[in-house]
Amino acid sequence: MSEEAKELAGPDFTKGVPNADLAEGGMILGQVAGEAVLLARSGGAVFAIGAECSHYHGPLAEGVLVADTVRCPWHHGCFSLRTGEALRAPALDPVACWRVEERDGTAAAPRETLRPRCCGARATPARSRC
Repeated sequence: MSEEAKELAGPDFTKGVPNADLAEGGMILGQVAGEAVLLARSGGAVFAIGAECSHYHGPLAEGVLVADTVRCPWHHGCFSLRTGEALRAPALDPVACWRVEERDGTAAAPRETLRPRCCGARATPARSRC
């Protein structure tokens, strides 16, 4: 059985988006190098992570932003915006993370991905963030 290719929505984040389009606590669905990516602003910083929950591919752009985390709208898996780490079940696997550059009034996510932190101690307990 062949899998149909998904048509990617939103802007190409490698080209950048105007900072004015991403308010504090806001999220934008876009793409980087053929992958769906979520761009989010929290605490004045901009983050780029994979746009689908690692549980059942729920659309994280339709989820809830809480501090430096995003919660999946379907089953409430929780991911760190800083690392892509899955912080709460049912999400067990991390999502990809991209380095974000802010310059000339735009936020861009070049093709450089950051390694998600998938193992080891968390900086703060997940229950305090999710």
